[in-house]
Amino acid sequence: MGLVSQSEYIHVKGAREHNLRNVEVRIPRNKLVVITGVSGSGKSSLAFDTLYAEGHRKYVESLSTQARQAMAQLKRPDVDFIHGLSPVLAIEQRASNASPRSTVATVTEIADYARLLWVIRGEQRCPKDGGLIKRQTLDDAVDQVLALPERSRAMLLAPYMTAKSAVLKEELPRLRQKGFQRVRVAGEIVDVDSPDSVSGRGELRMDIVVDRLVIGPDQKSRLADSLELAFSEGKDRAVVLYQESRDAEWQELSLSRNLSCGDCGTVYEPVTPRHFSFNTAEGSCPECGGLGETRRFLDELVVPDPSKSVKGGALKPLRIGGKQLIIRHNALLRQLAEQLPFDPTVAWKDLPSETREQILHGVPDREFEFKLTRRKTKPAPVSYDGVIPILTKAARETKSDGYRARLMTYQTEQDCPCCGGHRFSPRSANVFVEGVSLPEFLGMDVEKAYAFISGLDREGSDVSTYGEVIEGIEFRLRFLKEVGLDYLTLERGYSTLSGGESQRVRLATQLGMSLMGVVYVLDEPSIGLHAKDNKKLVETLKELRDVGNSVVVVEHDEEMMRAADHLIEIGPGAGHYGGQVLYEGKPEDCLGAKDRALSTGAYLSGEQSLGKSAETLTPSERWVEIKEASHHNLQNVTARIPVGLLTCVTGVSGSGKSTLINGILAKAAARRLNRSKDIPGSHKGLEGLEHFERVVRVSQEPIGQSPRSNPATYTKLFDALRDLYSKVPLSRTRGYKAGRFSFNARGGRCERCQGQGAIKLDMLFMSDAYVECPSCNGKRYNRETLEAKYAGLSIAEALDLSVDEACEKFKNVPRIIEKLNTLEQVGLGYLKLGQAANTLSGGEAQRLKLSLELSKRNSGKNLYILDEPTTGLHWADIQRLADLLFRLRDQGNTVVVIEHQLDFVRLADWLIDLGPGGGSRGGEIVYEGSVKDVGACERSETGKALLI
Repeated sequence: MGLVSQSEYIHVKGAREHNLRNVEVRIPRNKLVVITGVSGSGKSSLAFDTLYAEGHRKYVESLSTQARQAMAQLKRPDVDFIHGLSPVLAIEQRASNASPRSTVATVTEIADYARLLWVIRGEQRCPKDGGLIKRQTLDDAVDQVLALPERSRAMLLAPYMTAKSAVLKEELPRLRQKGFQRVRVAGEIVDVDSPDSVSGRGELRMDIVVDRLVIGPDQKSRLADSLELAFSEGKDRAVVLYQESRDAEWQELSLSRNLSCGDCGTVYEPVTPRHFSFNTAEGSCPECGGLGETRRFLDELVVPDPSKSVKGGALKPLRIGGKQLIIRHNALLRQLAEQLPFDPTVAWKDLPSETREQILHGVPDREFEFKLTRRKTKPAPVSYDGVIPILTKAARETKSDGYRARLMTYQTEQDCPCCGGHRFSPRSANVFVEGVSLPEFLGMDVEKAYAFISGLDREGSDVSTYGEVIEGIEFRLRFLKEVGLDYLTLERGYSTLSGGESQRVRLATQLGMSLMGVVYVLDEPSIGLHAKDNKKLVETLKELRDVGNSVVVVEHDEEMMRAADHLIEIGPGAGHYGGQVLYEGKPEDCLGAKDRALSTGAYLSGEQSLGKSAETLTPSERWVEIKEASHHNLQNVTARIPVGLLTCVTGVSGSGKSTLINGILAKAAARRLNRSKDIPGSHKGLEGLEHFERVVRVSQEPIGQSPRSNPATYTKLFDALRDLYSKVPLSRTRGYKAGRFSFNARGGRCERCQGQGAIKLDMLFMSDAYVECPSCNGKRYNRETLEAKYAGLSIAEALDLSVDEACEKFKNVPRIIEKLNTLEQVGLGYLKLGQAANTLSGGEAQRLKLSLELSKRNSGKNLYILDEPTTGLHWADIQRLADLLFRLRDQGNTVVVIEHQLDFVRLADWLIDLGPGGGSRGGEIVYEGSVKDVGACERSETGKALLI
């Protein structure tokens, strides 16, 4: 490494976290450093579980005892020492506490600045009639009254108080002393000398009659004096009752010197930043509470099978609940059929559409006579609300949690009918800056929002901080553009972003903070990013580095590796076959390395590339066709996917790939083939599903958050293992059943640690400590259970085997070896059967799911849908994945993959490319066909990238 001072690098020595083998590395400070290697080799263990964990621990230890108790703490990593470590910030793929209230705008602080902007410069309009809300002067009020019809009789009132009648009676003598003669109580004019005329229950409103006059120009001076008095007594409020003629009805006009509507006179409180937050009572929609969505019953879910009749159970939610409730619903439907009328034995789909609408949503303009009790009296005429309103009321009022939970299966999240999904109250949504409300601004994508903010006049307000507020918004929007997220709308829910998108949003936030001297640790920020936008991301990370920060990136992207100042490769294999530093130095020096274990250098130099394990196939006459898809930004596209081929769906970020495949194809196919209750996005039809028996969606989501979940339990291998151990001689003698060998159930597990193998110690202001259970020594089972052995191994020892080792031990057990072979085929031979699921990488979790599919009987009529399966995978892992997918294809299955990895895209049989841009500039299919011809399409950004 040469002679360098301590301040020039971060020295990590003796790192043994997870599978790391006493690793020692020197990470240059103020450089862009990329850590790469095969999936499961130990990259994240070095970057996050060692480097970040130690930085976070040291920071927490510098805080007070009270602060430590309030913060999440990480355990001390297993490492000898780390020298030269600065404060560390980790930007991982997914935030652990993504709230449904978090949006792109709130996470990046754009929402905070926008609230101030709309308070400072917003023009307020009345939610009722759109009138301008402003503070009225006395002259304005006089002019408003004089604008009423001339010669109208008028009474000028001052709103005084609201109280019970006894309290109001006590106030009358005081008003008499002030010279007032009449008051209005509960709408009636009474004399202050007649307290007995003040009567009524509950709270009553009392207004003082200040003056009575006939409206005309000659009354201006008198009117001004009277209004001055009314405003004084009414706390800046006044009411004018006027009658255009003696026979006309009295009408009311509200006046105020506070904020009020110039048209209807409604008084409003001044707006504050709280009015522009959907997380406060002042700013949130009263219907949805600021979530933008409400759970509502959907026609398609209430009637899941239209081939059934009403009598045969078409209205499924009415068939659940208690016996008496079901009898009541049946009686209601039977009498409705007689009176509406309709035939309850006819299939739902064959009933007239008007009748179906009436049954579900009611008949508002008609009354019915429903006899739902045993009383002999004639039932009173009532209106019929409809099945869905009845179910909505039942879900709201029931005291049974079980019944409510069952009803929720027939509901779905939909845009709030009150706010339309924008989350804000009517008052907040009617404040405008240059004709744009805050909900409209947040509904813009980043590029449009940037253009709007850039066009605002910096001198448009007297408030000194006005210019800084605009600059704060503009600054953050610019960084979002620079990291390739210009297609995202600001109101987009943070929890709906992909791992790469959420990471880049937080990266843009960090850029806006302008910190220096920090170590940033990122986990594959290029995920979900098209090759076209990769350069923007690389330049952003370099900008972060150039201001004086150290940037450490766990990455497999070729362009990112080539742009790095320093490259570290971990390997050579995964699990216990990895955990070693294979290479450390400049990326260009890795290209000519002779060590064959350095697979990264071989791929970067072009010496090695992805190969195809099967020949490229051409489409037959069988297709799946998605017709006129218009969900989100899709522009009525019709897409065709060949049956029996591997199809790649590509396009720039935000072009509509996930909407088309996950939002429409996967949900519609799952609804029809798997009887799922997911509602697909807007489209006109889906043809070709008769070629499939089921749809399988494979994502990189964790297989389980609990350490009790492991590869053996997930693949059902544990069931076969427990069954095997229940049949060994000792188990037969003692009567042990399969349940005895579960560490999740009483009987066979160690009760001291409850089958966890470790006991948690509460360390008060320090992070919780875990110690090996002294009773079972970490084996999870009690002594009696561990005495049952197969091939000399207890059940705990069997779970501690790697897949490769288990293949040798259980080669004569067909049920077990079959599942072990599939795990080995997907490259997971190094995994231990009992390894906690929450320690698996994304690539490992995905291959585990694929192995579960391979272990099932395959009819060759499955539709497989994968969303960026190469995420987190090295070239060597991508090769394994490709071989696996082509094996599925060759069995007759159809494989659809959303992908950005160009080497993988080159292997596909068929390509669908969306674009040409992201967001509103995308949503079109720019190319459909074979991969070899996409380069000729000028509009295809994927084609251009493949030619490079």
